Amino acid sequence: MANLSEQEAEAIAKRAAREATEETLQKLGMDTENVFETQKDLAHLRRQRLASDQVEALGKRILLGIFITGLVGTLVAGLKVALNIKE
Repeated sequence: MANLSEQEAEAIAKRAAREATEETLQKLGMDTENVFETQKDLAHLRRQRLASDQVEALGKRILLGIFITGLVGTLVAGLKVALNIKE
């Protein structure tokens, strides 16, 4: 076993890498037998993450809008009091 040819060593390394990768993916709960379904699952997770990012950005915009509206309302009310304007 000590005198392996380059092709034999490469074949052993590839087989070991393939087995280690498959074992790791299985431990992570991925179906290594049905690659297409796993790819679809990962694509779904990506869409969910992107949608979550969009909801977060929209929520921040809404909160900023509420804050600015409140600030402008407070300024207008303060100006009315300062200038003694009655409706």
